[in-house]
Amino acid sequence: MSTTSVPERVFRDPVHGLIEFVGENRNIATLLDTRAFQRLRRVKQVGFAWQVYVGAEHSRFGHALGTYHIASQVVKRLELAEPIALHVKVAALLHDIGHGPFSHTWEQVFPSFDHEAWGVRVFLEDEEMKGVLRALDPDLPEVLCQFMDKSYQPSYARKLVSSQLDVDRLDYLLRDGHYTGAGYATYDLEWILHALRIEKVREGADPDDLVIDYRRGMYAVEQYLFARTYMYAQVYHHKAVRAAERMFVKLLSRFSELTVSGEEPPGLPMGAKLARGERLEIDEFFFLDDISVMTAIDAWAGQGVLGQSGASTDPILRDLSQRLVQRRLFKTIDLGSDPGIIEDVRGEVEALAKGVFGDNAHYYFYLDNARQIGYDAKASEELYVVGHPRYGTVSLGKLLEDLPLGRPVSTIRLVCAPELVSVFRPLASRVRQD
Repeated sequence: MSTTSVPERVFRDPVHGLIEFVGENRNIATLLDTRAFQRLRRVKQVGFAWQVYVGAEHSRFGHALGTYHIASQVVKRLELAEPIALHVKVAALLHDIGHGPFSHTWEQVFPSFDHEAWGVRVFLEDEEMKGVLRALDPDLPEVLCQFMDKSYQPSYARKLVSSQLDVDRLDYLLRDGHYTGAGYATYDLEWILHALRIEKVREGADPDDLVIDYRRGMYAVEQYLFARTYMYAQVYHHKAVRAAERMFVKLLSRFSELTVSGEEPPGLPMGAKLARGERLEIDEFFFLDDISVMTAIDAWAGQGVLGQSGASTDPILRDLSQRLVQRRLFKTIDLGSDPGIIEDVRGEVEALAKGVFGDNAHYYFYLDNARQIGYDAKASEELYVVGHPRYGTVSLGKLLEDLPLGRPVSTIRLVCAPELVSVFRPLASRVRQD
């Protein structure tokens, strides 16, 4: 593809300034106008955080551009050779292409819906996307699938896109902090990029890995990890955000149960297919976004174009939908930090809830374990630190294991309808005292 046939594209971004598709990157801009990528405008970046933080209305479209922007800086700084540099930049731009409505919360309702698996399907089944990718590189659809299933080599390139210190996380922390107004999401991005290197850390066919120069960047990395911990605690796992997410899961679980029993509520046919375990076609996937799902929930609540006459005939689905769209959110009761509490109190909680809501009680409470994550790497995501004065080359996880940053901390909450707060309060007081 000739670069002169594609116009340059420049976006003004409140986080990074100008995000440019110019020069050698201008052809990548052909991906932006595909329906798969434009759909990301209709998927919010931080799920239900807008229920708490009034500015958190940003989309995965903007986040994808920011992730691409950082990837472009990284491949230039590391002087990655083509075509690896192209692979990293495109993988960064399209890393979220398979996300469902409300992102990870959607996957709690439909566990078979995996956003990485859907990314693979978009690359291989959507003729428009596949054609644009092959024009950039004939093997690019298959290469992107390797990023999704973590098999791409060299591993350092994959870790730039998917690890505990990747371009995805580097963007979303700054972006989510900006739009929520959470000032503690700030960290020194430039210095982290300055500290990244590629060095040999193992023997074999894939010896090189992504490393951090201890003397240059360790303090900046710790700042980033603290920022991530604070964002989980104060934004992603904010009690009202978790309450809204759980209400969403409960009402769509009710929708799924009704669908499976042959009483499918109208308005969300693609969701109904997922509930019945049917295959969703790629064209149907593109109609699944935050707007289409909230339109259905509005209708079930009796607040759609038909008003109350169009409300769901199922009282539970209608009630949960009304609570969510009117922002009558569930309340949260703190139970401490020991995950074992959940099983210890589950039976008593269920019994108390049934005293108020009867056999439908399970729709109105949830025992929540919100894990505040600083650094929790799988083997495939582990990073290495070089130049450590004691250890030389050491995994970042090993270096952090004695610090709070290296250990996810749990916050155990009882999330429940307001009608249950007074019922649960004596139980919660007893648990906290114990």
